[in-house]
Amino acid sequence: MMQAGFFTGTDLRTITKAALLAERLTQRHFDLSEDEWKRNPYGVFTRREVDESLHEAEAFAHVVVLKNMTHSPAGRKGREKYGIVLQDPNILLALLRSSFHDLWTLGLFILTHELVHIIRFRKYGADFFACVQERDKEENLVHDITREILSGVTNTDYLLKLYDSQLTLLREKSTYIGLHGGA
Repeated sequence: MMQAGFFTGTDLRTITKAALLAERLTQRHFDLSEDEWKRNPYGVFTRREVDESLHEAEAFAHVVVLKNMTHSPAGRKGREKYGIVLQDPNILLALLRSSFHDLWTLGLFILTHELVHIIRFRKYGADFFACVQERDKEENLVHDITREILSGVTNTDYLLKLYDSQLTLLREKSTYIGLHGGA
């Protein structure tokens, strides 16, 4: 796969702004408290910041479970923490191939999609370690929820259609994107 480089400082600022809007949109959709993301923080990482084992050739992003390196008091299970690993070379390559959408729009879509996964893992019992068939069902559900959240948001209609056509193509090939996310 052709490499497209890594996010610049300007790109990271755009992603940060997209994450803030994605948080607000998912918070509103799921009727979460205003301090949801403060009480349940998640991390956002770029490909440059993670081990090679977390690089995905066919994905824009995926959710990971972060291990707590500090020990909890005996008998208390710590709350799982999640992270979103953005595959910036894949995202930038997609932007190079299309003249219609920009990093803001694509970033908003990806981050909203991944935040829906995190909410579903935390609050709705979605199984992070589900079998491929269950992950496919979950992926379709998350995509539908993402579509609902972003419907009417500027520039996202084209992006949702593009993603739908990509999902159809992938289903025809009987492949799974392989991300707890799929964005």
